[in-house]
Amino acid sequence: MKFLAITTCFLVCSFISKPQSLNEYAEIDKIALSIPSTQTNNTADIAAYINAHFDTDSKKVRAAYTWVANNIKYDAAHLHRVILNEDREQKVTWALERKKGVCENFAAILTDICIKCDLRSYEIEGYTRYNGSVDKSGHAWSAVFIDNNWYLYDPTWDAGFQENGQFTGRTGTSYFQVSASEFIQSHMPFDPMFQFLDYPLTYQEFSRGYHKSNTAYFNYRDSINENEKLAPLAQYEAAAKRIERNGIPTEIVSMRLKQLRMEKEIIYQDTDADLYNSAVNDYKEAIENFKKFLTYRNNQFMPARPATETESMLEVILKQVENANNKLKKVNQSKATLALNTGDVEKVLNDLSAKVKEQQIFLKNYLSTAKEK
Repeated sequence: MKFLAITTCFLVCSFISKPQSLNEYAEIDKIALSIPSTQTNNTADIAAYINAHFDTDSKKVRAAYTWVANNIKYDAAHLHRVILNEDREQKVTWALERKKGVCENFAAILTDICIKCDLRSYEIEGYTRYNGSVDKSGHAWSAVFIDNNWYLYDPTWDAGFQENGQFTGRTGTSYFQVSASEFIQSHMPFDPMFQFLDYPLTYQEFSRGYHKSNTAYFNYRDSINENEKLAPLAQYEAAAKRIERNGIPTEIVSMRLKQLRMEKEIIYQDTDADLYNSAVNDYKEAIENFKKFLTYRNNQFMPARPATETESMLEVILKQVENANNKLKKVNQSKATLALNTGDVEKVLNDLSAKVKEQQIFLKNYLSTAKEK
């Protein structure tokens, strides 16, 4: 099942003032930029090259960032690209084939390389604030866990800038490995957990340029650890609750909240459909087994079998009917807005159950009579 999502990203020319020693990374950058083009068609090969040449997490993430910011060009022509339920692998493949992309592609590639380098990493979606105003379009960036801390990375903003319809490569490092307290000055994730702050900003505080939160203490480290253990549906539900608790959402946050609810609805419906189809298959198998029993009965129960084996033929059918009804019960308890109608299947299951029980009574009498003879 597919849903429609429109991602819009802009390059900007704003900078976070962060002291860096370029010489510190000179050798790393040189090696990262020398990855053979034949080894850059997928993130697995890029990660393999990085793993073979660097021995620390810090060096690996720098190499990955340098490669992405220098080799993926911003694609203004696809600024409003329409995506149908695209996952990270699709975003990565689409951009690597063309060596072009928008913010979500930059972030997806960087995140995927880091993950394949055995680094904990997230692609984060949100929106930005620069030059004193909030951008109403969406944006995406990355987070990587190194040296026991979460750091933020925005390769899109460091790759260059868009001006008069033309892309100009810049390859800066202003948004490389930025602390959470600095990054929140310009980047607001939809999910406040991914601010990586003990006292996350509300949406209103971010919009107004306030950088001292009035919210209660939030243990984001434990929350992230627990979130990683959850199934996708539970992750969506938890994210929606965090967003709802983080103050009155802006228009773009409200859109993201609606999307989360839609994603939850899709999972509900897909789960219901799987249960429903499985129940139907149980019914079909039960019918086939019932036909086999009737054929055996019509053949005067020949060739002869032990009584327990003949009785089990009917017991198996009733168990299949029970399994099917249990699955339909779960469908009827679903939280999906668009519920499946299980009435027809429930009716034929009940009819089959009644017929099987009739045959059980017949078989019991038959075996009793045969025993007396």
